[in-house]
Amino acid sequence: MSVEYNLTKAERKYLLMVFLTLNSMGWTRLKKIADYAGVKMPSAKQALDSLAEKGLIYYEKRGAITLTDKGKKIAIIENKNIRAVQKFLVEILGIAPEKAWDSCLKIYFDMDEEAASKFLLFAKFMNECPQEQPLFIKHFKEYLSKGKITDNCPFLNKEGE
Repeated sequence: MSVEYNLTKAERKYLLMVFLTLNSMGWTRLKKIADYAGVKMPSAKQALDSLAEKGLIYYEKRGAITLTDKGKKIAIIENKNIRAVQKFLVEILGIAPEKAWDSCLKIYFDMDEEAASKFLLFAKFMNECPQEQPLFIKHFKEYLSKGKITDNCPFLNKEGE
């Protein structure tokens, strides 16, 4: 996470929002960021002012918003991290893609820093591990689809509980 730049969770989130709303010319607008974040423009403006003061975005009143080189570097890392969480939620936990994004934001930006960091590491591990999918994931997906484990699960006792 972006500790080296001493960013708050909200600043990290807004930096990601700037990155995600950039158009093909490499700039965005305050209204677009506020709409994407689901907040009113004064709230987004306050966060963007802070990011500009830290040298992570170029932002002028009523003007285009762009990322600085430092801001782009951080935003790319934040985007990669949140996409790992999203992929975990969709591919491992079976959450519908259209529902996963809001959960990603909450997990990644609203959880306790240590819990979010460990969750991110686990998601990255599960997404990047070159080994075949672990047996417990197969059993979990089976459980999700059928409501019970029908294969021989080594963790079930003799009564099937």
